[in-house]
Amino acid sequence: MNDLIPDDALALLGCGQMAKADAFAIAAGVSGPTLMEAAGQSVAVAVMERHARRDAIVLCGPGNNGGDGFVAARHLQAAGWPVRVALFGEVASLKGDAAWAAGTWKGPVERWSPALLEDAPLVIDAIFGAGLSRPIDGEIAAAIDLVNGRKLPVVAVDVPSGLHGDTGEILGRAFQAESTVSFFRAKPGHYSVEGLRRCGALRIADIGIPAAALPAIGPRTWLNAPALWAHLLRR
Repeated sequence: MNDLIPDDALALLGCGQMAKADAFAIAAGVSGPTLMEAAGQSVAVAVMERHARRDAIVLCGPGNNGGDGFVAARHLQAAGWPVRVALFGEVASLKGDAAWAAGTWKGPVERWSPALLEDAPLVIDAIFGAGLSRPIDGEIAAAIDLVNGRKLPVVAVDVPSGLHGDTGEILGRAFQAESTVSFFRAKPGHYSVEGLRRCGALRIADIGIPAAALPAIGPRTWLNAPALWAHLLRR
C-alpha cells in the first residue's frame, strides 16, 4: 500500500491513531482549542445544511466530545437557532480544552431531564466520542433510550455515543443518528455493521490537522473502493 497518496481520503484511523493525528497537529503549532473550535463549527455547519432552523438540544459529556458540543451550540446560537445545552456532569469538573469550550458558551448549562425533549427538538449527541471503553448505563442510558424511543432526529459528534470507533461494538446502547460528523478521517467503527446502521449520513470534516499527519501515522486500514485496486485491472 505504499503507493497510496499521503492525503488518501479512504484511510480509516482507529482511536489511538486519531490521538496521534491530534498530537501531530499540536506539535505542528495547531492548538487544542483551535482544533476544537473547528470541530464544533463543522458540526454546526453540518446541522444547518441538513435542517431548517428549529429547537435544538446539545447533550454534552464530560470530555472533549462535550467540548465540541459547546462550540457547536455557540455557533448555532449565533446563527439564530434556539439552542439549549445539557451537561452530564458539572461545569466545574471539566478540564483542558473542554473547560475552555464551556467557557465560550454564554447561555445556561442545564442538567439532563426528560423535560428537555418535550418540544421534540433536534438532538446533537456530544456525550461520548469513539474511544468510549465502558458500557453506558444510568441516566445517560435512559436518555439514549428516550431519544431513540421517540425517534427524534440526532446529529452525532464523532460517533453516536455508545458505538466504539475501533470495533463497531455497541457498549450497552447507542444513539440512532440520522447523521454523524467526524474529523480528519473516518474510523473502522463507522463502517461496521452497527456503524452503518446507526451513523446515518457520515461527514468527515477538515479541522486543520496537517495532511502530513497521515503518512506519519502509517494507516493500515482503508475503506474498500476502486481507487485502491483499479490499476490492477486490464482492459
